[in-house]
Amino acid sequence: MLHKTGVEVLEGFLPAAECDALLQCVDQYRNTRQLPVIHRKQRGRSLHYMVIDGAAIEEHFPQLSKLNTDVNLLVNRLNGTALEPLGNASARININITPPAGEYRWHYDRNRVTAILYLNEVAGGETEMFPNYRIYLGRSKHTHLQRWLDSLLMKKPVLRLFGKKLTVAPRKGMLIVMQGDRCLHSVRRVEGAADRINVIMTFDAPGAVFPVEKELDSYLYSKKSTPAFDPNYQE
Repeated sequence: MLHKTGVEVLEGFLPAAECDALLQCVDQYRNTRQLPVIHRKQRGRSLHYMVIDGAAIEEHFPQLSKLNTDVNLLVNRLNGTALEPLGNASARININITPPAGEYRWHYDRNRVTAILYLNEVAGGETEMFPNYRIYLGRSKHTHLQRWLDSLLMKKPVLRLFGKKLTVAPRKGMLIVMQGDRCLHSVRRVEGAADRINVIMTFDAPGAVFPVEKELDSYLYSKKSTPAFDPNYQE
């Protein structure tokens, strides 16, 4: 069960032909639009990627609706409880595009379970994870106390002593299902000349509400200025 392992990795979840068809749709979408490059500089590993958010996906990628439903059924089997896609249209499903030299900072997710579907294979761009690593404060997870605990556990000597890292290289059609708000995770720098492209699907209890939602959406999906602090820790 997911609450014990923290992460499940499923090879070949989506056939290569379906991955290629989705990649072609992504290319067509990008040919007619300038995607914002989100770059939030951080010590060690920054946030540097492009995103097609859920509102755009709902309008331009209707084929992802069935995929999201199929993954939701799988998530519920692995999780043992009934979860559903986030009510927030922007955050419930994304297409993340990490360009050469791009990366994704260390973080926890707002939501309980996150699924990552790889559409292609690139050099670098591995997903690094520390499953079930967080000292999780539940309803107090959006506080400075949680921020302090998370910062303490991210210090290299503490990670070396207590962390057990899982590293997964991008492989076409592979699906990762993780407890996103308890699994510390990140994306290594992408090497070579190809973009790393994957689909992110997010799930939580029905009606779940996140006090950080407004600031976090701006932080992750737009080039707008954001607070100096990580919105995940807004009180």
